[in-house]
Amino acid sequence: MSNPQACPAKFVVTIDTEEEGLWSGDYPLRGEVTNIRGVPRFQELCDRFSIRPTYLVDAPVVCSREAVEILRPIQEQDRAEIGAHVHPWNTPPTTEERCTRNSYLCNLSPELQSEKIGWLTDTIETAFGRRPRSFRAGRYGLDICGARALVEHGYRVDSSVIPLTDYTAGSGPNFSDAPMTPYFVGGNNLIEPHDSGDLYEVPVTVGYTHRYYGLASRMRSIAHRSPLRQMRMVGILDRLGLASRIKLSPEQADARRMMQLAQSWLQRHHPILVLMFHSSSLVPGFSPYVRDDHDLNNFLGRLETVFEFCLDTLGAKNCTLRECSPNAN
Repeated sequence: MSNPQACPAKFVVTIDTEEEGLWSGDYPLRGEVTNIRGVPRFQELCDRFSIRPTYLVDAPVVCSREAVEILRPIQEQDRAEIGAHVHPWNTPPTTEERCTRNSYLCNLSPELQSEKIGWLTDTIETAFGRRPRSFRAGRYGLDICGARALVEHGYRVDSSVIPLTDYTAGSGPNFSDAPMTPYFVGGNNLIEPHDSGDLYEVPVTVGYTHRYYGLASRMRSIAHRSPLRQMRMVGILDRLGLASRIKLSPEQADARRMMQLAQSWLQRHHPILVLMFHSSSLVPGFSPYVRDDHDLNNFLGRLETVFEFCLDTLGAKNCTLRECSPNAN
C-alpha cells in the first residue's frame, strides 16, 4: 500500500467469543457463556459505524442454545461473520491431559489438532447454517500442522499470529520474528511468508506508538538483558513511550495509545488493522478488564473512539476476517 488514500487500509474487528472464568489459569472441560448476553449492546455500537465484526466462537458457545440464538441472526442479517476459535481443553475429542502445555493447540499431535478443528467446524456449520472460513487458535497456539489442518477443513484466513510476542516460557509458540503484514502460509514454518497459498495469515496488530519499529525492538531487546532488566528498563521505556509495545485491543490499551498504534501502523504502509478482545469483557465481572458498569462504559467508549478514528480520520475500510483474503470466496 503505497498511498493510503489510493488504497485504503482494511480495519477488522475480531472477538474471541468464549466462556468466562478463564483468567484464573484453569482449563475447565465445560464453561458458562453468560457473557454472550453482552453482544447485542456491542453489536449496536458496530452497527452505528457500519462495522461488521468477526465473532470467533469456541465449543461452549456453539453448544449453548442461548448463545447461538443471539449470534446466528446477526450473521444471517450480514451484520457480522462467525468464525472458529479452538480451546483445546474443551473441544472434542478431549482425550489429552488438561494442563498448561496442552492448552496450546500446537502442542498436540497433528491428528488430534485436526480432529478438534474438524469437530468445531462441523458443529458451527450445523448451529449457524454456514461453514466458518476464519480462525484464531485459543492462546494463539497455532503451528504449521494446525495451519495445514485448517486448509483441510476449508478455512481461508487465520489470525493466530501475534508479532513481537514470545510464549515459549509457558510452552507456547514464539512469534517474535513473525511478519506484521498479511501473508500466505506455506512450507514448514507458520511464520515464513509465501506469495501464494490456500491459507492467508492476518496477524493481530501489535507494535509501537511511533513508526521506528526496528529501533524500538532493539531498545526493548537490550532492556531485557541483565543488569538492565534488574533496573526495570523495559518499564521505563514504556512510560517514556520510547519502546512501548501495544496491542490493538481495548483490554490492554487506552484509546490514545490505540490511535497512536493505528496511525504508526499505516505510516509503515501495513494494509490491515486487526483489533481484538474477548467476549467476556462485554459483561461486567467476567474479565479483569471490565469489573463493573463503569468499566464497561469506558470499555465501549474506547472502542467508539477508535472506530471513529480508524474509519473517519485514517480512512480505513471495515471488512470481516474472511474478507481479508484474496481467496475469500
